[in-house]
Amino acid sequence: MANDDCISNIDPQGSAVIARLNGSLTVANAPELRQGLLAALKQHKPKTLALNLMDVDFVDSSALGVFVEVRRQVAGDGGTLALTNLNDDIRGLMRIMNLDAVFSFLDDVSEVATGA
Repeated sequence: MANDDCISNIDPQGSAVIARLNGSLTVANAPELRQGLLAALKQHKPKTLALNLMDVDFVDSSALGVFVEVRRQVAGDGGTLALTNLNDDIRGLMRIMNLDAVFSFLDDVSEVATGA
């Protein structure tokens, strides 16, 4: 199920939901990103929400703010947010902004615990 241009797929897998994101995540599409991810949380109520960034080439501060907000929502419901398949530039940005202490990073989406 594709929600919008920046979310290409929402894939429920057991107790997890994997959201495949794509393109550049910027102030221009941050509202749609936020709406799509929060809708997936509301609909599926996952224990783990994994954001697959394999097809993401750029993330600005607005998108990072969405990630932080969604993480807060997931944690408030007793779950976790994981970021998977980050390219070196995005991983470096996360490290510079000390967000590597906030988010769980997985090398591949196959590492997501689905509880299935």
